[in-house]
This record gives sequence, C-alpha cells and structure tokens, in this order.
Amino acid sequence: MDLLFNFLKVTALAGVGAFLLILVLTPFADRLRLIDRPDLRKNHASPVPMVGGLAIYLILLAGFVLIAPPPKAGWFMFSVTFLLIIGLLDDAFGLGVKTRIGVQCFGAALMIFGAGLSIQSLGLGFVGDGSLGVIGICLTMFAVVGLTNGFNMVDGIDGLAAGHLLIGIASLAAIQLWIIGDVYQMEWLSLLFSAVFAFWLVNMSLTPLKRVFLGDSGSLLLGFTMSWLLIYYTQEPINLVEPIAALWCVTLPVFDTVVVIARRLKNGFSPFRSDRNHLHHLLVDQGVRPSIALALILVGSIIVNAAGIWVTYMVNPVIGLGCYCAAFLGFAYLMLHPEVERRILLRAGLIH
Repeated sequence: MDLLFNFLKVTALAGVGAFLLILVLTPFADRLRLIDRPDLRKNHASPVPMVGGLAIYLILLAGFVLIAPPPKAGWFMFSVTFLLIIGLLDDAFGLGVKTRIGVQCFGAALMIFGAGLSIQSLGLGFVGDGSLGVIGICLTMFAVVGLTNGFNMVDGIDGLAAGHLLIGIASLAAIQLWIIGDVYQMEWLSLLFSAVFAFWLVNMSLTPLKRVFLGDSGSLLLGFTMSWLLIYYTQEPINLVEPIAALWCVTLPVFDTVVVIARRLKNGFSPFRSDRNHLHHLLVDQGVRPSIALALILVGSIIVNAAGIWVTYMVNPVIGLGCYCAAFLGFAYLMLHPEVERRILLRAGLIH
C-alpha cells in the first residue's frame, strides 16, 4: 500500500509540477529567445514558446533532490545538464552541428567512464558477448548519439517525440511487469513519464495552457534520457530487460532516423540537413491530417513494439533480431516508395 501511495504521489506531483513550470516559464520565453517562429518549413501560424524541455528537466532535477536517487543518477543529471544547456543555446541562437555533436559525445563519455555504463552484452549468446570492451564503448557512443539525434529529428509534428518517449517508457515497464512482476525504480520512471505526459497534453492543446514546444533542448533531453534508460535496464548490474527487446522499445524512431540519414548520404547531403522525408512528413504531404498522422505512427509503434518484444521473449532473442531486421526492410521499402504508401492510405480511407 505504501509503495502504491508513493507511486501515485510522485506521479501526481510530477504532472502538476510540469504544468506549473510550463505556466511560469511561458511568459519568459520571448525574453530568453526560446520562441519558435513560423517559416516555410513550419505549419504553426504564430510564434510558440519552446520551454517544454526546460520544464521536464526541472522536474527531473527536483526528483533528484527530493527522491532517493538510483545508482548512477548523479552522473546522468550531470551529463544531461550539458545537453540541456547546449540545446537551449541552440534554440536561442542557433549552433553548428559539430558543437552539438561534440557536447553529446562529451555527455555520453561522462556516463561511460564516470557512471561505468556501456553496452557490454547484446544478449545473443555469441562468443565474447558480455564483455565487448572497447567495441562496447564505441557501440554505446554510437547508439546514444544516434538515438539522441533521432528524437530530435522526429520532432516534426505536435506530440510525436514526446509520444515516442512515453511508449518507450511504457514498453520498458511492461516488459518488467510481464517477466518479473515488478518495475525496478518505478518512482523514477513514473516521475519522468508523468512530466513528459503533462507536456504532451499541453503540446497537443488538450489543456487551457498556451501550447508550447520541446525545442531542441527538449528533444535532445528525451533522446539522451531514453538511450540511457535502455542501457541501464539491459546491462549489468541491473540486467532486467533483453537488449534485443530494448531495440523494440524505440522501433519507429530508429527506423525513421536510419532511413532518412541513409537517403541524405546517398544524395550527397549532410545527415543533419533538414528535409521533409521523415515518416510524419510523408504522411502529411500525402494529405493525412497531422493529428491522424500522429495517431497512426504512435498506434503503429505500440503494435510493432509489442509484437517484437513478444517474439524476443516467447521465441528467442536471435529470432527477435531477425524480425527487427525484416521489419526495418519493410519500413524502408515503404519510406522509399511513397506511391505504395499512398495506395495503402487510399484503401484505408485516410486520404482521397
């Protein structure tokens, strides 16, 4: 009963706290230069404050101070602070890609060498798996920077980046409830989930508060946080979730990012060059309303994640990885053949 009460208390306080912080920060957004102004690439008609990421960070910081922090949490807060600062500066003044990537690598290095967290097992039972050494460190750096930027890249329509994080957290929690009947560090997961959910409601204009965006500071915060949650729960000493199941927790953000970057490189462009080739852009450009596109992507993400996790645990991780690769090939085919995507949307009655 005490555990349930603490869970509900943390969830409620984090959600209410996020609402209050958004309310307090919004009037200062213009003075802080945290305003997203409309241009040719953006659909919103009027300037929107970008204080969502800062509000979520402050909730995490309050949780770190008020709740007994889990192991490694100090290093995480130290690392993510650098990302938040560089994201806020990018939102306010615009920074170069090299600067942003450099700070992300620095933050990841703090976690790897300070907190001692890295990918050392893929859970496949191969020779050497479980002690990948330098290869594991390189893989960790690549995965963290990749997923951090992946969340930033998919943040193209209201509710999408935050929605992916909520689904990722829910997937991690569901796996643990299914396998061990409990959720390790539930208070911290619920605090993060509640703060992001509160932002999601405001971002989707489902509250009386003025709509706000995450900004680069927020999307980078979410991606960095999700990447370390996956590593934390899949590696020693916690090791509660199969590493391949963790891949399925963030399926669509990873698929979308890989395909878009591959297409940019193939066409001779920078992988960080903005375009309208993300899944949400393709759906909207086909005539799907943004709210419907959001629902399709998030519901599809839930279904794909659940199916992949089920295969990973009920069959075996190697088959789960094979299905992951097959699913990626199918996704890539649809992304690279928008005419096929259009026929599917027509048959579903989503466009005319």
